[in-house]
Amino acid sequence: KTVKPRILPEDHEIAACQREIINPQWKWAYGMIATFGLRPHELFHIDQEKFKSDGLVHVCKGKIGERLVFPFYPEWVETWDLKDIQSPQVSGKTNSDVGMRVTRAFSRLKVPFPAYHLRHCWAVRTIDFGLDISLASMQMGHSTKVHTDLYHRWITEKHQQRVFDAL
Repeated sequence: KTVKPRILPEDHEIAACQREIINPQWKWAYGMIATFGLRPHELFHIDQEKFKSDGLVHVCKGKIGERLVFPFYPEWVETWDLKDIQSPQVSGKTNSDVGMRVTRAFSRLKVPFPAYHLRHCWAVRTIDFGLDISLASMQMGHSTKVHTDLYHRWITEKHQQRVFDAL
C-alpha cells in the first residue's frame, strides 16, 4: 500500500504543543488523542464514567466498535488532567464529519501536524514500551496485518536503537 511520507513529531514536541493550546476543550481532545492513539471521532464515543474511574479508554462505538485502550504515556493522564473531561462540542452526521471538525480545529489552533499523526506516534510509542503487536493492534482497533503494514512504516532507526538499548 502506498502512503504519503510522514514526519512524525517526537514525544517532547507533542508535549510542548499540548502546553501551547489554550482552549480547554481542544487541549483535552489533543491530550486524549496523543495519550490513547484514538481516531479523532472516537473522542466522542468513550465511556466517560469508566475513564474517570480507571484511567483507561473504553471506546463504546466508532469505526470498529468497542475496545479498551491503555495510555502510553500513563503519566500524561495525570499531568494533563485528562480525567477532567472537557469534550469539545462538535456536530456531524458521520464519524468522518466529526473527525474533520477535529482536524480543522487543530489547524485553527496551529497544531503543526495533523491529528492522525498523534495516533501514528502512539502506535510507534507502544514499541518503545514493549507492548506486543497483537495488543497494540487490538487497542487501535484493527488487525495485526494492518498494524504492521501501516504503522510500522514509521519506525525509524532511532526507535530501533531505543528498543535495542532497552533489551
